[in-house]
Amino acid sequence: MKHNRRVVRIVAIVLAVLLAGSVVVGALFAAMAEEAPARDRCTLNMEYIEEAQALRIEQRLVYCNDGPDPLDRVVFYAAPNMLRRESALMYENDDLEAVFFAGYAPGGLDLRSVRVDGGAADYGFQGEDELYLRVACDLAPGASAAFDFDYYLLLPRCGAFVGVGAEDVRLGAFCFIPGVYDPGLGEFSLKKPLPFTRWLYSRPTDYEVRLSLPEGCLAAATGVQAGETFSAENVREFALAFGRRWRVTERETSGGVRVRVFTSLRSGGRIADMAIRAVEHCAEWFGAFPVDELDIAQSDYPLGTLNYPGLVLVSSDRMRKGGEDLEQALRFCAAQQVFGLSAYVEPSADAWLSDSLCNYLAYMMLEADRGRDAFLKAINRDWVSDLQLTVPGGLRVTSDASLFEGKTYETVVMIRGAVVFHELREAMGAEDMLAGLKLYREMGADGRTLTEMDLVHALDQATGKSWEDFLTDWVFNVGDYVEQSIDWLN
Repeated sequence: MKHNRRVVRIVAIVLAVLLAGSVVVGALFAAMAEEAPARDRCTLNMEYIEEAQALRIEQRLVYCNDGPDPLDRVVFYAAPNMLRRESALMYENDDLEAVFFAGYAPGGLDLRSVRVDGGAADYGFQGEDELYLRVACDLAPGASAAFDFDYYLLLPRCGAFVGVGAEDVRLGAFCFIPGVYDPGLGEFSLKKPLPFTRWLYSRPTDYEVRLSLPEGCLAAATGVQAGETFSAENVREFALAFGRRWRVTERETSGGVRVRVFTSLRSGGRIADMAIRAVEHCAEWFGAFPVDELDIAQSDYPLGTLNYPGLVLVSSDRMRKGGEDLEQALRFCAAQQVFGLSAYVEPSADAWLSDSLCNYLAYMMLEADRGRDAFLKAINRDWVSDLQLTVPGGLRVTSDASLFEGKTYETVVMIRGAVVFHELREAMGAEDMLAGLKLYREMGADGRTLTEMDLVHALDQATGKSWEDFLTDWVFNVGDYVEQSIDWLN
């Protein structure tokens, strides 16, 4: 009996230790879950049907309700539906002929079915132009649901952000992407497409994409490619392009970033070298570049560049001309991979925090490559005439991008916004400014959306001074340059 009681006590002690251990392990896993909330996961199985000029897509999105409210629906972007009718197109009249070089033809999404957690879903398109899709669900805070979409993407011959051209088939904002839920408003925040800047407001997501292409096609995309499969982690948008005419030139930066140039031109090596210099400037100033692979592809998109995580689409015309214009565009796109795409800002309401800043950083890269005199010559050539223009409507550097037209946006945000950062740099010094921007970039490492006050706090922390009044004064008064006679901007 004594022996049996001793055995029972030993077993009880062992069980108690195991139970305590399981509690500790459970607590550790719970703490890890709090520190690293689950990201959305999207898988795409796609086949390009060349004769139909369409993509057959099966998409599964595992959506995590990481907010405090139960959700009875999730609202998704359905941006390609912009192509359904000519009246819905976002492009300005002066650009329409260039974008629809073969004349307007309809395209968009042909949705076959939507399922939530395996069951048929209640869904419907929303908005005058059916740019959003509402899908009913029942999601408690902290819960996840699998949304399955079966659809065709019909691609017209055009140079839009989705479309088919002679050089490429391009796919940006082409699948169903959930909007960002705002618990304060109790609704999803979604933006209308814009032709002159980034506009898609979205959540960090992990993508696994399988693309079946006709023989002879090469693909450039967000993320890392392995055969017909692409994978990308923690990105706000997945984009790709493919074509038959391209040859690939591949280089690697000193930090191990793989740069690939897809072009039918002979200048692939020169373009890769331009991109590498820009990437290495970003890495020197702000830390490791945010993507392991940067693809730069020649595109039939006619309005300059389209910039996505790990993918830059450059117009054929800009690639052919090459020279300083192309180099500046690549510098801007490299900077925006850091500020805007990785250190994320709301792309419409706070567009200046990406576009004004990255435009100025592109000129700072030019200065690093060619010296102060070349820098001053460039900013006087490119900025001064626009600084002298009177802009109607009270638009400021910080105004929401949706309020602008293309030329006004270039004048106010791209140029006057860059002047704001130039005045800041002249006041605080380049070294302190770059140190502040590095801190600003690090503030976005947890995936949250950065704001103007984050920028101010980073600059303050880097210098031990307060810059809010200075920055505010220049943001709201840079238009005073209109009243001045400028012989040379220093």
